[in-house]
Amino acid sequence: MSTTAEYVAKFPRRKKLWETVEKYWLEDARRPPGSLDSSLKKHTTLLNRLKSSLLVGPAETLIKEIDGLTLTKYLEEIVAAVVEGSNKKGDSEIAVDIIVHLHTRLTPDFLPLLLQPLLSILSSPTTSNAPASKDAEKDKEKEDKERLGRQRPVLRIVAELAMIGAWAEGQTKGASEVGKVLKGFMTGDTQYTNLPLLTTFLKYFVRAYLGPTPIPIKNGQSNGDSAEKEQLLEDVTELIPVEVQKKMRELFENYFNTASKTLVKGQIRLLEQDRRNHEAYIKSGEIFEDRQQAYEKMTKAVERLTTGVTTLADLLGLQAPTLPTAASLAKSGLQIVESASSFTVREDGPISGGIWDDEEERRFYEDLVDLREVVPSGLLGIKESKPANGNTSTTEEVIDGKEEEEKQKADEEDLRRQLEQMELQPDTNDQPSTSEPQAQEMSRTVSTSTSGEGNTQEPRVAEDDEPAVQDTSVIEDDGLQSGPAARLTALFAALPEANNREVVDKLAVEFAFLNSKAARKRLIKFIGEVPKQRTDLLPHYARFVATLDRYMPDIGTGVLQILDEEMRYLQRKRLVRELDSLRLKNVRFYGELAKFKVAKPYTILHVLKVFLDEFKFNIENISNLLENCGRFLLRFEGTKETAKKMVELMRRKQGNSHLDQRHQVMLENAFYMCNPPERVAREVIILSPMQSFIQHLFHDILMKRTLDKVLKLLRKLHWEDAETYEFILSSFASPNDIKFGNIPYLAALVYDLQRYHPEFSIAVVDQVMEDIRIGMEENIFKHNQRRIATIRYLGELYMYRVVGAGVIFETLWGLLSFGHSDPFPIPGRESPIDAVDDFFRVRLACTLLDTCGACFDKGSQARKLDQYLVMLQLYVACKAELPMDVDFMLTDTLDTLRPKMPHLRTFNEAAAKVDEILALGAGEDDESDSEGSEEGDRNVPEDPLESNEAEVIPAPNENNEEEEEDNVVLIRKEETEKHSEMDEQAQSEFDREFAKLLADTTDARRDQRKNAPPVFDTAVPLIRKKHEEKEVAAGQGGEGKMQFMLLSKKGNRQQIRSLNIPMDSTIALNSKSHQAQSNAEREQLKRLVLQNERRLERAEVQDIETRGIKLRYLPS
Repeated sequence: MSTTAEYVAKFPRRKKLWETVEKYWLEDARRPPGSLDSSLKKHTTLLNRLKSSLLVGPAETLIKEIDGLTLTKYLEEIVAAVVEGSNKKGDSEIAVDIIVHLHTRLTPDFLPLLLQPLLSILSSPTTSNAPASKDAEKDKEKEDKERLGRQRPVLRIVAELAMIGAWAEGQTKGASEVGKVLKGFMTGDTQYTNLPLLTTFLKYFVRAYLGPTPIPIKNGQSNGDSAEKEQLLEDVTELIPVEVQKKMRELFENYFNTASKTLVKGQIRLLEQDRRNHEAYIKSGEIFEDRQQAYEKMTKAVERLTTGVTTLADLLGLQAPTLPTAASLAKSGLQIVESASSFTVREDGPISGGIWDDEEERRFYEDLVDLREVVPSGLLGIKESKPANGNTSTTEEVIDGKEEEEKQKADEEDLRRQLEQMELQPDTNDQPSTSEPQAQEMSRTVSTSTSGEGNTQEPRVAEDDEPAVQDTSVIEDDGLQSGPAARLTALFAALPEANNREVVDKLAVEFAFLNSKAARKRLIKFIGEVPKQRTDLLPHYARFVATLDRYMPDIGTGVLQILDEEMRYLQRKRLVRELDSLRLKNVRFYGELAKFKVAKPYTILHVLKVFLDEFKFNIENISNLLENCGRFLLRFEGTKETAKKMVELMRRKQGNSHLDQRHQVMLENAFYMCNPPERVAREVIILSPMQSFIQHLFHDILMKRTLDKVLKLLRKLHWEDAETYEFILSSFASPNDIKFGNIPYLAALVYDLQRYHPEFSIAVVDQVMEDIRIGMEENIFKHNQRRIATIRYLGELYMYRVVGAGVIFETLWGLLSFGHSDPFPIPGRESPIDAVDDFFRVRLACTLLDTCGACFDKGSQARKLDQYLVMLQLYVACKAELPMDVDFMLTDTLDTLRPKMPHLRTFNEAAAKVDEILALGAGEDDESDSEGSEEGDRNVPEDPLESNEAEVIPAPNENNEEEEEDNVVLIRKEETEKHSEMDEQAQSEFDREFAKLLADTTDARRDQRKNAPPVFDTAVPLIRKKHEEKEVAAGQGGEGKMQFMLLSKKGNRQQIRSLNIPMDSTIALNSKSHQAQSNAEREQLKRLVLQNERRLERAEVQDIETRGIKLRYLPS
């Protein structure tokens, strides 16, 4: 690693090289003393040595050999040899010494010629994302390895040259070029193949290019921005500017952070793949070869990236990322995105409150009335224990409590053991005989767990022979006296009407005053017979039972026994679909009692386990149970681990079972209801009073009869305030925020405001066009309503003369061609933003045409619209089958705009019509071009002053003194002429571009054209003429004229006739200027060739004379 000490040790050598380079940038090339050898053999030997030993040396031998040769004539060969030799392995410092010495001999041309090919070697290759075969991947790995081997020494050489000023602009320029090279290595390298190259650079140049390295962070102790303790000596300076060092360090730190995130993600994917391989091995007993190869490839990539990131962290003085392990992932869990993945149970849920959705739900299930505070203890059957026996009763309660806890733990352990023994196998419980023992086992477990329930405080219930209320009235058959029996009947009649917790609590207190064993039996029987359609009563009945269960535990036990028997019966009759509503009531009542903890949570888990054992027959029961109390089970401290395993088991069974769509949707809904995904809180935008007023104007006030009022109020706003102006602009550029019928009034406001704020209307139109363009680029379904409103808004802006027809036609043509490589609709043309089965652009075009298409009924605009409607029908014919609503919309639009135009239903009809338009347009284009070329010169006025004077018409005035004020300049005639010329020019340009557009696909549809007229595309024939005719054609056709040959066609015969063109015409002048230019170029080329030959002869003679050979010239 390059440290400060190493940098200081190398500084004198680099400083000396820098001074040498700077010296010979300013001076002429150095010439060694003595005679210099210019022989080709010696120079060839030097070139071979540079190619093979540039990085090997020894440098002194090569320098000595360089000083004995002339070198000047072989500059390009020397540069090529140095570039080739820099790719070999060796010491870059030797190569830098030799390059600097060559710079002293060949300055100033050597280094500029050398640096460009070196930088081209360091350019990163283009990467393709196309899927490749195994052989292609191996070839790519081999190519990358060879490329890194070539670029590694070149990068070191370029980095050394940048520090010693090899660029004429200075060290800053060199460092910036190195930065560009490094940035090119970092960007676009998704596989991090260039990471070894970057670590090599940092290994040798981290101190020089990145400055002092911060002290690494250890044991979580951060030292801030503290740098290395070594300080530079007084005579040692930074070769790279400090600003460049800061940018370099920031570049590498950002790259390190990106690589670290990628490494963590790759490690997580690797662990997930390992877990999936393990599950596949458990299910099938083997791991398929492709899965194993993918895992090994991923492992190699993660290991390679881990090594690179760790090396980067050491070189940059940063802390390497902590990679997740299988244990940490198993502890924290992963979010479910597939059917077989594990998931995270968030402790607080998407909304603060933990187990419950909101505070109101928490109060409903947890804030229960304590009957002891409102009902006398005697009525609740609680007897006060005597002080003398206080210790004994307390000891008994503790013993009972311990026994209850041990029993509960034993039940939970038994449930967990049964869950662990469950295997993921196909459901084999198709016969009714297998389900009955399981149902009986379930009932025994549930009944024992519920019947043994006890509270921390054991209330003593009053005996039958000791009624809580003494009354002299007659006792009825059920054990209740007539007065309490009537009151209890009234309470039962009021329970179905209890729809809030206040009423339920009041009825619970009322029942406590009627407490007796007979009353409790009637209550258990009444609650157990809840109508199966009244599932809305279940939460309130469960709260009623939970309020009484604290002091009357036999009520909760009795209700649970009824539900157990009912569930046993339903499991036996699980194939009877008529009992589905009863199953729903039973499961939901169980879930409500579990949330009130009347049914112990592990009891509900056992019910869920029984359902999972017969998964295919209990999908609806599982869904209802998870929807009702799944969130509670996954977040309750005593059940969350077991419930999580059960939900994972359900997801695996779901993924391995062939279920219909209804069952799939039910299970997905149940899962996401008990474990909802994270929801981002919607950000509420707080508007200022002024913004609220502007919004009120557009949303509430704007209509046809209030248009003038809204305009006056808008004009009174503070338009100079930037914030107010931006809000007004955003409101006008968002037509989707107002009623669809008010969009014309919004466009009318833009028209009225452009008189007072011209730049505002331009900004609105610009934003609307940008929104239309963005809508076509993104093509997001949820924005379709916004796009319809925007395109309608554009049409209304045209109706109010805010935009011109050119904008409308440009938008219409963009709807057909934007996003396609081919500008012309052809069958099979596909685009990611305009699929074959996507017809929304047709809706947009119809909406725009319905808004303003009726205006294009005259002149050139009508002709443009006719051509567009044909092209629109061709565009529709190239897509899939048209939906009925889009077909009706297109038909209505065509019937409204062009009632007499035939509808083109097939591609052949539309293509033939397009070819006809193309032929007619090409003919008109040729005629207009020929007429314009012949008459163009004659239409130009001879004197522009006379034409201007003709347009200034003084108005008649009676008072000569006010003549200057009363003169009126009429410019309408000029404007009319200009507009007509512009319209003709625009029309001709449009026709030419349209013909060029359609000509590209003429050959592709040649077989499809049946009735289209032929297009003249015959090649110009080669006609041999006599020598005399050539002279006449090339010479003058007469005095003051030039002769040209005109090729025409009559029938199937071609005719050639001569034309005499005046010499002052444009075509004649252009022809003469082209001939003169060709002659001048020919003469210049001839002169350059002769000069080059003479220079070569002089160089050859000089070379011969330097060898000591005397030449004798013989007289010719």
